Amino acid sequence: MVAGALCGVLGTAVLPTSAAPPRVSPPAESAFSTDPVGSLPLLTDPFLQAPSDRGVHVVWFTEFAGSRHVALVGRDVDRLDTRTLSAVATGRTRIPGITQVTASTTKLSRSAEDSASNVPADRRPAADAGIVARDVWRHEASVNGLRAGERVPYRVVSLDGSRPDSSRLAGSGTFQLQPLPRAGQPTKILLTSDHQAMVNTPANLQMALATIGRMDAVFVAGDLVNVPDRASEWFDDTRGSAFFPVLQGNGGRNGTNGVPYVGGEIIQNTPLFPAIGNHEVQGRRAGATTLGGSFNAPVPREVAERAYEAVAAQVNPTRNRAVREQWIRDNSFSTTTYEEIFTLPKGSPGGETYYATTIGDVRMISLYSTRIWRGTTANADPAARTSASRYQEAGATLGNPLAQGYGEHIFEAVDASSEQFRWLKKELASKEFDRARYRVVILHEGPQGLGDNIMPVFADPERIEERNDAGELVGVRYEYPLADNRLLYDLQPLLENAGVDLVQNGHSHLWNRFVSRNGRTNFLETSNTGNTYGAFHELSGRTRPVPPAPWDPRNYWAIGNPGGLAPIVPTVNPHRAADGTPLPFVQSNDHAVFSVFDTAAAQVVSYSFDLRTPDVAPVVLDRFRLGRSHR
Repeated sequence: MVAGALCGVLGTAVLPTSAAPPRVSPPAESAFSTDPVGSLPLLTDPFLQAPSDRGVHVVWFTEFAGSRHVALVGRDVDRLDTRTLSAVATGRTRIPGITQVTASTTKLSRSAEDSASNVPADRRPAADAGIVARDVWRHEASVNGLRAGERVPYRVVSLDGSRPDSSRLAGSGTFQLQPLPRAGQPTKILLTSDHQAMVNTPANLQMALATIGRMDAVFVAGDLVNVPDRASEWFDDTRGSAFFPVLQGNGGRNGTNGVPYVGGEIIQNTPLFPAIGNHEVQGRRAGATTLGGSFNAPVPREVAERAYEAVAAQVNPTRNRAVREQWIRDNSFSTTTYEEIFTLPKGSPGGETYYATTIGDVRMISLYSTRIWRGTTANADPAARTSASRYQEAGATLGNPLAQGYGEHIFEAVDASSEQFRWLKKELASKEFDRARYRVVILHEGPQGLGDNIMPVFADPERIEERNDAGELVGVRYEYPLADNRLLYDLQPLLENAGVDLVQNGHSHLWNRFVSRNGRTNFLETSNTGNTYGAFHELSGRTRPVPPAPWDPRNYWAIGNPGGLAPIVPTVNPHRAADGTPLPFVQSNDHAVFSVFDTAAAQVVSYSFDLRTPDVAPVVLDRFRLGRSHR
């Protein structure tokens, strides 16, 4: 557990005994100290990535480049004091049974802060400073020679200086690692998404660990943070709910009930498998003065490519490919920070942006299925359009292609003609997929849902240019035809016909579940993690905003699921309307919902935790069986 000011502040709180949530400790059989040592701080505890049959990658971050970074693996690493830890890390001392693995080090290329960052005041850039780079180094050690089913203690050490000693050392506490679970090995997989430094995310993860216990994998269906190039959202947001701290039990934020929660010590011992959400995509950085402004200003890549051709002779006279790619990325959008932070399978044309891997009996496929989110403003009169939205362009930007928004444009195509779709078809026909007892797909935006963000449908925005009698362009608006819903009409049939068991998505910050008409594929959104954006159902009391004429009203649903499937009422303890009617969704800022896939029981279980009664344990909300007998 990384020590820090947040934990110190948390320790000063005085709470009634009945209000204190369970404090989550490592499993009893591994009673190691998880506290860091040394005079230098680690930016994160280590976490696990890319497990293989005999190994796993260990990753951690610091704010100093350092002179040497190692992982130490073996049954006695927890017994090393700081002086011995330094000696073993430098190779001056060897201890039987402890293996030293040297880490490779890279520097994040786009990590930054701005005046909106939640960092200490003396580190927060002034507004007129714009976007200020922040130095963050990533260290990765590939540990091999492991045996399936066996957990081995490990620590990481970062040294700084030509003559490293205990005064220039940052060492982690002791955690446990293991390789991939083998086929037939029972596994528990946490299903989560949409953390985004939300107020109740630490409570959600703390209660998940207290309820589920030791896990074997974490699937995160996107929206890990809010602004991906803002370093503090990953590492040390002063609100106490940054991405890594809450997944490592190092957070420190009061929930909506006023009770402090630290999150769960999870990914130090459990590999993490994410999917890209819209909040992992940074928008146009060129010319941006704030990270939030950049995030909200992505431009379709093809627009940036056309703009590049107009200036190529000036910005890249030598026709260097790397320069061209960087210019286009800076003027469109980027997942660079996400890709630099994580180590994920790279067997697809999309590299780490979509991938597949096997975890015990589970074949997991992570897809890149998201688009920019924009507001709902829709002005029928082009002259009244002063801002861009999902439905319109601002009048002032009509002459500047790079300043326009292009509606809710899709970042990576997933329609039947796309490269991602072709790769997915091959994956669904692979031996690995066919032999898997369970088949799971995670993606941020899915084809079914009651949430706000299921509308407009997942279609390429249809650009409609409006002209006056003289033929001059006076307005641009966008339609999203229902018939062009690529997730519903291209992706969903492919997944259902292939026998996918579970499709896990996020994006709308609620819980809802659906079952395909053939009864084989379950669609689960379990993203009421830290807050909700509401369900839009006849029992919810909410309606989505729909645009006025001249937009086609047939394309926009005020309530209901445009995917067509009926929502499933939770099978155990559904939330209820005021009149007692069971609700087929959870839309609550007073509840945190988390889900686990237990392969031994062949079931997915969702739990609901009521923050208004923090001394009451989470209750089972829903339970359903998954998968088929092994062939």
